[in-house]
This record gives sequence, structure tokens and C-alpha cells, in this order.
Amino acid sequence: MTPASGRNTADAITLHKDFAEETGVGKRIVASTSTCCLDYYEHSHDIRMIRIKLEINGKLYADGTEMPADKFYKMLEDDPTLIPKTSQVPIGELLEFFEGLYAEGYDEVFVTTISAKLSGSYNGIVAAAGMLADKMKIETYDTKTVCFNEGMFALRASEMIEAGASFDEVRAALDHMAENNMIMFAVEHLDFLIKNGRLSNAAGFGANLLQIKPLLEVQSDGEIRSIKNIRKITRALDEVAQRAKEYTAGHKDYFIYYVATTTERLEYLKEATKLALGENDFPFMPCTPIVGCHVGNGAIGIGIFLND
Repeated sequence: MTPASGRNTADAITLHKDFAEETGVGKRIVASTSTCCLDYYEHSHDIRMIRIKLEINGKLYADGTEMPADKFYKMLEDDPTLIPKTSQVPIGELLEFFEGLYAEGYDEVFVTTISAKLSGSYNGIVAAAGMLADKMKIETYDTKTVCFNEGMFALRASEMIEAGASFDEVRAALDHMAENNMIMFAVEHLDFLIKNGRLSNAAGFGANLLQIKPLLEVQSDGEIRSIKNIRKITRALDEVAQRAKEYTAGHKDYFIYYVATTTERLEYLKEATKLALGENDFPFMPCTPIVGCHVGNGAIGIGIFLND
């Protein structure tokens, strides 16, 4: 897409001035990148979505709308040779997105994004914000995480802004959240990790032969790293549950959810979680297709936020 035309921009400015004259202030809103899983979570907040693209057989699809999770993982299941790729949102489309919000009267936007170490979305949004700085305040926050962990940042930001908090207050609250969350996956199939370069072909070949199942964790710097290699997927899931127990030890108030590209091993993880934590009645969130492009259709794990 290309930036909004001059005529549309002029209309937006007129609409915004009318709104400002009536109220004395502009309007604020939260946006997030589509990797946040909020397409699959029912909530009452008005959070706008910047949709990252995925490419399948030469055709681009918008994450979550044109390519929802269930459709995407069914495609991977039906065609094991399929190699989907991710594609950055063009700068023109980002400008059009923010111009659209401006046309609605919003002149302040707080954007939470997928980790900048995992996607170029953060840098693209920062660039678009700079181009529109003369008329809009666009604050971009790198959550340094992904999936519904990312979504929790957007929900908190929206809740605070609706309550009248300043962007500085929101950023401080999110900084605290960033220090008190974790997400980890056990990965059953290594093919996608090899294809996207997160595991070398040589290492991947050996790991496949040995049936190694890497345990992946999003680190505090926003990188996904393998923290342990385990021989069987069930043992890897036992490890996920045990690490969840260790992470929540000493805390009474925490939020846990299951995250996966498939529900095939979900019941086993629930049982492992019950043994480790004494409870397992936690919500489930699918990985978005953008994440699935990197981990394939055999990833399952747990996300956690500490609230106390």
C-alpha cells in the first residue's frame, strides 16, 4: 500500500481540528502488532492491530485476518513441504494505518510491539512515527516478547490510558511487567527452526537423528534461545511445567496460559502442570501464524506473568 493521498490527509486534519475545538484535547489509543494473540482473546478494549504479513507460495496474507491460526496450521498439516515466510509491513502501509487513526481524531498512539530482536516491526513503526511527528505523538514500546505475553502489555496499556494515565506512567508500568514475565516452548519438529536459520543444518540433522527436542525461552533481551535439549517431547513438557513451578515459587498472584501451534500435546502439558503446580485450569492461546512460520506446527509451552 501507499501513504494516504493529500486529499485524505487534508480531510483528516479538518476532522481532527473540529474534534480538538469541541473537546480541547486530542484522543489517545493503543495499537499493537498482530503477533500479540488478541485476535483470539475476548476483551472490551479498543486496541488497533498492525498486521504483519506472511508469504505462502508467493502470495501475501495479513496475520490473523486473511490468515487466521486455525487455517494456517491446517495448511502446514496438509502440506509438510510448505515453507511460509514472514514479510515486513511496508512503511507506506504503516503511514496509512496511523493516518487512519488521525482521521478518527486520534493524535496520540501508544504502540506495543513484538520483540525488536524477532521482527523489524518495531523499527518500521518508529520510522513511521518520525515521519508523522509534526502532527501525531506515536510512542512505540518494545515488549521484548511475543504471543499473548505481548498481548498482555497492550491490554495493560489500554486499561491505563482509558483510566487517564500518561504515556510516561504507562511506560513505567510496562517496564515492571517486562521484568516479571516469561514464555517458553518445547519444540517437537525441528524443520522450521532449521529453515529459518535458528538452528544450523548440521546441528539440526544431528538433533533430528537423536530426536532432540529443544526447550526455547524468550530471554530478557528479547531473543529466543535454546536453554536445554531433551530427548523426548514428553520429558520436554515435564521440564516446561517444572520451570513454571520454579518461576512462580514464592508468588501467590500470577497469570499462566498455555501457548501452542497445535493442541496435540496440550492434555499432556496440562497433566504435567497439575503435578508441578497443583493446578492446571489455565487459558489456551494459539501462536499466531507469524510465530508459526518460525517454530512450525509442533511447538507448545507456557507463558507467565508475576503480578505480586
